[in-house]
Amino acid sequence: MTMPASNAVLTRARVARRYVALVLVLAGIGACVLNVLGTTGGLLGELRFVLTTGFLVLGPGWSAAGFLRRAPAAHVWLLTVGVGVAVTLLVGQIMVSAAFWRPDLALYALTVVSVPFLLRHAVVAQ
Repeated sequence: MTMPASNAVLTRARVARRYVALVLVLAGIGACVLNVLGTTGGLLGELRFVLTTGFLVLGPGWSAAGFLRRAPAAHVWLLTVGVGVAVTLLVGQIMVSAAFWRPDLALYALTVVSVPFLLRHAVVAQ
């Protein structure tokens, strides 16, 4: 027999999910801003790489994983990384197949699609 999770644990999990969603919103917007500014080298170039990669791997997935209710953290993170990598690869494959290689537009599109859901999860963490 397992004991139900306490309210304190659920509250900590909800707060953690909210913080992750907010960090991903900031990462996505930051990656887009640095891309618009054309940042390529130095410390800002490194920051742009980390923000872009982190957002593309985690942002779309966290948008989907935020709808899981009371799932173990491992399941949430596996779904997050799996969906994020899958979406990024599918968008890249579509761009290659269509001979329309514009990763900047793909970043903007994924940010526009993901950020509203991430903001929703920041307000209403499951």
